[in-house]
Order: sequence, then structure tokens, then C-alpha cells
Amino acid sequence: MTPDYATWRKAELHCHLDGAVRPDTAERLASEQALDLPRPLRLVAPDDCPSQAAFLAYFDDPLAVMQTAGALERVAYELGVDKAADGVDYLEVRWAPGLHLRGGLTLGEVIEAVLRGLAAAPLRAVAIACAMRHHPVEDNVAVAREAGRFAGRGVVGFDLAGDEAAWPAGPQRPAFEAARAAGLHLTCHAGESGPPANVEEALRLGVERVAHGVTGARDPAIVARLRAEGVVLDLCPTANLKCRAIERLEDHPLPRLVRGGVRCTISTDSPTVAATTLTEEYRIAHDVLGMTPDELRAINEVAHDARFDR
Repeated sequence: MTPDYATWRKAELHCHLDGAVRPDTAERLASEQALDLPRPLRLVAPDDCPSQAAFLAYFDDPLAVMQTAGALERVAYELGVDKAADGVDYLEVRWAPGLHLRGGLTLGEVIEAVLRGLAAAPLRAVAIACAMRHHPVEDNVAVAREAGRFAGRGVVGFDLAGDEAAWPAGPQRPAFEAARAAGLHLTCHAGESGPPANVEEALRLGVERVAHGVTGARDPAIVARLRAEGVVLDLCPTANLKCRAIERLEDHPLPRLVRGGVRCTISTDSPTVAATTLTEEYRIAHDVLGMTPDELRAINEVAHDARFDR
């Protein structure tokens, strides 16, 4: 019998704020701000997305409605409420402050608004500031330094996200160095598209965790390095499918990685864009990937242990 994963007290380490906007909230914010956007908004990626870049396009409309402090605070708070209702007791929220400056906010004001919303939510929720692969390195260094001002006050980590196929991670090393100097934990999106070498590139940046890392599972040398160094993979089966990191859910490498000694966690990535919940991701791991309740309890323990708020 499948356990009731909704009742488990779960930790989620990989959830994007702009991928988690409630659809009714997004529509309301668009109306309140009189935004010239086609309706209904494009918020949910289809199952047949042809690529990671196509999947990422479904973040455009949520970003458009999240350009004020009030909108950012509201979306962050509502995400915390929704996660608590799904049994999440610890949440790391990722978002790119540099993508929320169109309305005149500063990086600091963007960060403060998100932290206010998370602080009001009924669970422990902290933030990871993302840089973007396609942004100039000096802009990403600025994000790292500004996020570092909030280290110990709600911001716990630094990440790099965006289109892997078009933009390598290596040139962003100065931003990672700035984040490390500011006292932030390091993670990096890699292995959601492109070759396994993308994961190795992220490891060279000195990260503690890799967001996804799916394609790295194809290379035994990279798997051995992940296992030896204890680097954690924050995997998101439904989003990995929609980004075409895998062709079928049944092909997801999560069971093989865990049984091979790699530390892994399960997350949603983007509950609205990917149309999933953390409970659903655990159900998929059990029902589709054939993982046992004991294996899933161990994954949840890894998530609590690998959290950046420690």
C-alpha cells in the first residue's frame, strides 16, 4: 500500500518562487497592474515541452506580475502557505533578484520583499538567490554581494540558473567566489539539459549541491565523484521530464543514484509551471520509479540534513 506522503513532514530544497505563483493570484496581479498580457496567462508547461528553453518560457508571465514589492511578498507568503499544507516543514525558495527590477525596485528591495513574505508563512522558509547564466558576470557578482548582506537574515545560498544549452557556468566563477566570500552556501543548476560535462563544470565551482544533475548520471566517473565528495543532487522528476532531461518518468535515474550511494533529495522545482506537489513527487518515486518507503524516508532525511539553514 502506498504511504500517505502528504502526512510526512518533508523538507524541500529546490523550489522556484516564479514557478510557484498561484494561477488566480497571477491573474489578479496582472489585472491590478493593468499589464498588457494575453489571457489566460501562460503558467503551466505542457508535458510535451521539447526542451529546457521551452519549459523556461513558462516563467515569463509569472515574472511579469512579480515586479512590485507587494506582489513579491504576497507570492512568497502564499507559497509558504501552500507548502505547509502539503506537509513541508522546511523550504528553500530560489529566485533571481535580478529578474525583478523592471518596476524600479533595487536588488535589496526585491530581497527584502521576498523575505517578508517567507517570514510570515507557517513553516521555516529561507531563500537562495539565483544568478542567471545569460546575465553579465558583473551583474551576477552584484547579486551575490547584495544577497550576502542578508546572510543570516533569511538568505542562505547562491545559485546559477538558466538555459544550459546556450550559456556555460564556468564564466560565472567570480559570482560564486563573491557569494562564498559573503558567507553563502553554493549550489548550481546543471544536468537538466546538455551533456554530463555540465555537471562536472558545476562541481568545479565548489558547490555543495547540484540542482538536478540528471544528465550527469550517464557518466560513471561523475557519479563516482558525486558519491566520493558527498555532493547532493536536488532532483525534480516531473520538471526533469518536462525539460526533456529524460524521455519517460520511468527513465529517471533517482533510484539508481540513491542505490549507488549518491545523496539525493526530491523537490518540485516549480509547482505551478510543472503542475505538481512535493507529495505527488514522492508518489511518483514510489509508484512509477519503484522506490520503497524506507528509501524515501532516507531521501527526506538527506533533505533535512543537507539544508543550507544550518
